[in-house]
Amino acid sequence: MKNNIAFLIVSLLLINLGFGQAKSPYMLRLQDKYSKKKVNKYTTNDTLISTSNAVIHISYSNDFNKPTLLLLHGMGANARINWSKQLKTLSKKFNLILPDLIYFGESTSSSKDYSVEFQAQQIFEALIKLGFTKKINVMGFSYGALTAAVYNELFQSSVNKLIIIDGPVKFYSTAMADSIAKINHINGLRNIIAPNTIEGFNVLKKLAFSKRLPLTRKIKLKIIKYYFLPTKEIRDKQMNYLTEKEAHYQTLNYNLDKTSTLLIWGGIDGVIPVNVGIQLHQVFPSTTKLVVFPKTKHDVIFNNPKKLNKTIIKFLTESS
Repeated sequence: MKNNIAFLIVSLLLINLGFGQAKSPYMLRLQDKYSKKKVNKYTTNDTLISTSNAVIHISYSNDFNKPTLLLLHGMGANARINWSKQLKTLSKKFNLILPDLIYFGESTSSSKDYSVEFQAQQIFEALIKLGFTKKINVMGFSYGALTAAVYNELFQSSVNKLIIIDGPVKFYSTAMADSIAKINHINGLRNIIAPNTIEGFNVLKKLAFSKRLPLTRKIKLKIIKYYFLPTKEIRDKQMNYLTEKEAHYQTLNYNLDKTSTLLIWGGIDGVIPVNVGIQLHQVFPSTTKLVVFPKTKHDVIFNNPKKLNKTIIKFLTESS
């Protein structure tokens, strides 16, 4: 009985994290099939779009009677997994667009360009090809929040409102990341975000997940093997790029002085501390609003979905 409960818990964890590697166990492939069915229920189209330097997998609806919302996922998931708890509620109010970021899910590129600008540019191209030429709302979580901010930096005239959820935007630093890793006795944040050891995985759980997950060593090793290890090389390259270009991303203002922006943070986020959101609001007080979920870590989209969805809808539907 205890093992069955643990398996159920880790199954839910994997639904939240994302998976879908070719060699993953049958149960994980079954869960991914379920998530595909769910996203297809709340969007009307699922396709691959060729852009100048990528092939982007994107699920979307084109009911232009509703305002459009672009959702950009984090580094731990593809689009359909990341936003699984937002789809049903937000689809009632918005025309949803859910791309897999490049090098995630089914989106690919041979360019080996790991810049956030590349992500934003190729997604913008895909939306133009799909006929989304009017202003849209843009929302991102974690790495996707940085991508959303860069999207606003590059294409601000195409953005109505912006939502940043637990994002490493402007005030996140290598020193902060190294400090988090050092305190937890791990060699670099990349070995927490994309762990290849039990120790790294345990720290990820501690920093990112609000609820305790009683996982056995065997289950942890399976998660590392089937989810983290197949993508670790490219995740490390992406994180190395962010480290190398840190000064550049800290210099940008992301047009936050021009765009009405909602900042959402977990109050005890151990990956991207809430102080990053606080500083953003302090620098751009007239155009940003900060909402903190006090008892939540780096999983507000999963841990507080009802309250989060209500907060998102209120912000996007109220007049600026």
